[in-house]
Amino acid sequence: MRIKKLELVGFKSFKDRTVVHFDAGITGIVGPNGCGKSNIVDALQWVMGEMSAKHLRGTSMNDVIFGGADGYAPSGMAEVSMVLENDGGPFPAQYANFSEIQVTRRLHRSGDSEYLINKEPARLRDIHEIFMDTGAGSKGFSIIEQGAIGKIVVAKPEDRRVLIEEAAGITKFKARKRESQRKLQATEQNLIRIGDIVTELKRQIESLQRQAKKAARYRELRKEAQELDLMISSKDYAKFREAAITARHTIENGDLSVQTIKTQMSELEGQNQTERLQQLELEKRLEGQQIEFAALNEQVREKEKRIQELHFEVEQAKRQAVMQGDLRAEAETRREMLEREVNSLRESYESTYAEAQRLEAEFKELNERYQHVQKRLSEGDAEITAARRELVLNEQAKGQFQVQLESSKVRMEEVESRIQDSQVILEDLNGKKIEFDSERKRTYEALEKERQMQLEIMHDVENFEENRKTLDADVKNRREEVEQYKDKLNEVVSRLYGLENLHSNFEGFQAGVKSVMLWRRQQVETAQGTSEEMVAQMLPMADVVEVSKDYELAMEAALGNRLQLILSNNQDDVLKAVDYLKESKAGRSSFFSGDRRGGESVGQAPTGEGVDILLKDVVKAPENFQEAVAYMLKDVVVVDSVRTALRLRGDYPGWTFVTRDGDTLSADGVLTGGTPESADSGVLKRRREIKELSEAKEEWAGKLALSQATLKKQEERLESLAADLETAMKQRAEREIKVAELKKDLERADRELNNLQSALDRQNSDVNRLMDQKSEQESKIQGLETEIETFIGKRLELENRVQALDKELEDYKSGVEGMRERVTQLRGDSASKTQEAEGRKRQLEMMDAQLSDVNARIARMSEEVEQTSTSMSENQIQLEEEKVALERMIGQVQNVQGELSRVKDEYEKLGMALRGVDEQLLNLRRQQNEHEGSLNEARLTLEKSELRMASLEEHIQERYMTELSAVVDQYKDREANIEESQAMLDDLRGRLQRMGEVNLAAVEEYDEISQRYEFLNQQQQDLINAKEQLKKVIDRINRICNKRFKETFTSVNERFKTVFPVLFGGGEAHLTLIENHESGEMGIDITAKPPGKKPQSVTLLSGGEKALTAVSLIFSIFLVKPSPYCLLDEVDAPLDDANVYRFNDLVREMAKRSQIIVVTHNKNTMEIAEKLYGVTMQEKGVSKMVSVNIS
Repeated sequence: MRIKKLELVGFKSFKDRTVVHFDAGITGIVGPNGCGKSNIVDALQWVMGEMSAKHLRGTSMNDVIFGGADGYAPSGMAEVSMVLENDGGPFPAQYANFSEIQVTRRLHRSGDSEYLINKEPARLRDIHEIFMDTGAGSKGFSIIEQGAIGKIVVAKPEDRRVLIEEAAGITKFKARKRESQRKLQATEQNLIRIGDIVTELKRQIESLQRQAKKAARYRELRKEAQELDLMISSKDYAKFREAAITARHTIENGDLSVQTIKTQMSELEGQNQTERLQQLELEKRLEGQQIEFAALNEQVREKEKRIQELHFEVEQAKRQAVMQGDLRAEAETRREMLEREVNSLRESYESTYAEAQRLEAEFKELNERYQHVQKRLSEGDAEITAARRELVLNEQAKGQFQVQLESSKVRMEEVESRIQDSQVILEDLNGKKIEFDSERKRTYEALEKERQMQLEIMHDVENFEENRKTLDADVKNRREEVEQYKDKLNEVVSRLYGLENLHSNFEGFQAGVKSVMLWRRQQVETAQGTSEEMVAQMLPMADVVEVSKDYELAMEAALGNRLQLILSNNQDDVLKAVDYLKESKAGRSSFFSGDRRGGESVGQAPTGEGVDILLKDVVKAPENFQEAVAYMLKDVVVVDSVRTALRLRGDYPGWTFVTRDGDTLSADGVLTGGTPESADSGVLKRRREIKELSEAKEEWAGKLALSQATLKKQEERLESLAADLETAMKQRAEREIKVAELKKDLERADRELNNLQSALDRQNSDVNRLMDQKSEQESKIQGLETEIETFIGKRLELENRVQALDKELEDYKSGVEGMRERVTQLRGDSASKTQEAEGRKRQLEMMDAQLSDVNARIARMSEEVEQTSTSMSENQIQLEEEKVALERMIGQVQNVQGELSRVKDEYEKLGMALRGVDEQLLNLRRQQNEHEGSLNEARLTLEKSELRMASLEEHIQERYMTELSAVVDQYKDREANIEESQAMLDDLRGRLQRMGEVNLAAVEEYDEISQRYEFLNQQQQDLINAKEQLKKVIDRINRICNKRFKETFTSVNERFKTVFPVLFGGGEAHLTLIENHESGEMGIDITAKPPGKKPQSVTLLSGGEKALTAVSLIFSIFLVKPSPYCLLDEVDAPLDDANVYRFNDLVREMAKRSQIIVVTHNKNTMEIAEKLYGVTMQEKGVSKMVSVNIS
């Protein structure tokens, strides 16, 4: 296997498509620094599956896509293809029949990547397997990139082991080992999970076994109860059906008799109506005459009454005029007397009031002066007493302050002494605190570091727990969702099964239709061909038409009983069906030709506001019956309301209008509305519901499958989270122990510091308190001295004030007694005169009020006398006018009374004729009521029977999902005592109720869980076997790997011992296995002794010596396990000319076994190349290839 060519497009600096052909032997790649030579190496590694952007000299994988240059936009994709030729050497077994393999890798800037083998999509793993154990992969020893040669020498021993493993061909075995270990771990996890599930299932089985027995017994009892209930209901149904038939016959006969009576009554009522109209006219005339007569009589009575009233009012006015004159004269006399008394009383009041005012003014003036003197005497006494008391208190306070002054001076000396002692203690405590602060800081820093690490771990634990709780809740919800979907699917399937069963048995159709369709099915099942196709040639109209839910009621209303029509295109089939109905006495049915054509609409279709659509345009039907359905609905239009139908009927005669609610207006003008009662309506609804349930079944089944798949993924994720959480919990426990230890140290340091700080605080507090006491005593002493001086001055001031007050009070006391006597006398005189003036004032006000009343009465009496005279004159004139009008009205009353007598006679004759007709009608109504009574009883019986039948049907339908009418004939001939059967049914229902809650699905669940338990038991055993098998596989892989590694290591070590002296021109070196306790695998150490030096570690060698040592190791591996090709990227850079010659000699030797690709700047190395590629960068940022064939 060798590299035939490499093709690059948009990879790093290779913007354009570039093809590099590699021949056998040595191929050199040269060019100045930065031109893109190493990009060829990167392309080879990338196409072989390298996933590290850093290893490809980038920060992200998008860096391998051409990023643009001056004048060139960035590429959207990078692509590298490598063609491997099958040259007869080692080649991947799966591609052994191919002459070459093309491996392609693409990367889009969006992040999407593609892998292809021979232009077919492949996995990254498939590409890795091609190069595995060949040494030619991106991680193998065949590619040594720039700067990596020295890393081999300074690498860790376990990293050098990888080179030997690649040469030993055990990489694939180790990959299989890792895969087996992952499988083993997964198997162990599965065993734990299955063990938990098996334990839980075992517990469930024990519970379900009890529930299943109970459910089986419950089903047996329920089946017995159902059979009894059906039998009793069927007997009752048959009894009520017979009663309904009898009632219908009674109603039909009774309706005919009632109709005859109604005809006779109609004729008599017509005659009666004519005579009553005449009587009504006479009544109106008579009523008018009576009203007029009564009105005139009333007017006469009112006139007579008015005349009497006027006579009375005239006499009354005369008497009132005389009385008013007497009263007026008396009032004028009273007014003159009152005027004289008022004048006299007013003069007396004014003189008394003036004297009272003078005395009051004199009293007020003297009283104010007296009160002022009294107040000043009281104030003076109080001031003298207060001043003397204050003088005593001043002397007492002065003595106390002198005592306090002496005490404060003694306290001051004590405080100063204690302050000096406390300052010495404070200095000692501060020194100790500084030492403990340093120790605590070191402990705190260590604790904070551990806490930060603990917080990170706790954060991880919280995240894991939160994720687990969330996922656990999601799993729980998902499980509930799965159960809900199962329940919903079972509910839909159960309902669908019941409806399909009803539909297949043609329940809801008339007996004749049902019999024909069942007979038809039986006929076609024995005939050739598909049963469904033959059944479809004869179908009820209700099974032919299909409309949306919005137009169901409209369709039912438009077709009505025609939904029970049987459509057929075959006349012979129809005749056979009719013969069958006659022979089997299975009822009647109507048939219609399925290919009926013609029948155009009666005119232009209705349009305008309120018109919805022609009903035939919304109906679907099988192709063979489309013409028949269109014929049935040719003149039916859907409108929004009955009002619209009534409005359009006149403009569109011959059309039938129907609303979506089922109201209809037929072409002959019959309006039908209300709630549909037709049994046919259930058929259309049932067909639609079957379709909807079928769709719902698919929908719920899809949801269930999706939910179950999601649940499985969530459960797997939950297990992974549990493992991560356990690891984090262990780490958290370790950190908690470490934190707890540091906390104790910190707490101990804190306690010492707190104790020191407390002592310092106490000492500082004592010092501060003592300093405060000192300042307080100094201020107190100064204040006491000031206070004492103040008291001395205040004493002199108080003594002078007492003397001045004593002198002032003696002057006031000498004149106060005479002033008191005069004030008392004036108070009595003023009060007496004031009281006398008030009494005269009240008398004067009363006299003024009486005088005003008398004046008002006189004025009022004058007006009344004038009004009485005027009224008397008017009444006398009106009296004469009323007497003339009364005589005229009496003449009108006599004329109206004669006309009224004539009309009464005519009305009485017509009344006698009407009474004869009423007697005849009464007899006929009596007969009608008797017949209608019988009819009502029959209708009531019919209604009760139909209600009971409907109730029984509803009861059976709801409880058993069975049409009672379909099973009633099964129990027709069965003998049974209904009372005993009902008692048995009640007993069974009681037993069922006493059983309590029953899990009816327990039997199926028990079977399902048992099967699952057996299955999981088997799975558990299979997993145990698989676990043991995986352990054996891993052991075998370990033995093979160890054996191959040791053999290859020995061979490489021997080669290394011979190659090293060749490259160094002497010296010696060897490889040594070193045990690695962490990984359990042996690492490889290199010991080298260049010529003239002691054996030493390779890390102490110079740069050139390290490079030669690494080259020696690589060439040794090549000599033991030649790779199909080898790529050396500036490996010769650290070598001097002498060493380059020896290096080139070994390269020539390797070229005999492998294809060599060398990237170099060295001219000596270029000389050994058989073909040279030059990489140039004529345009900045864009690389180009130039090839030269040297051979």
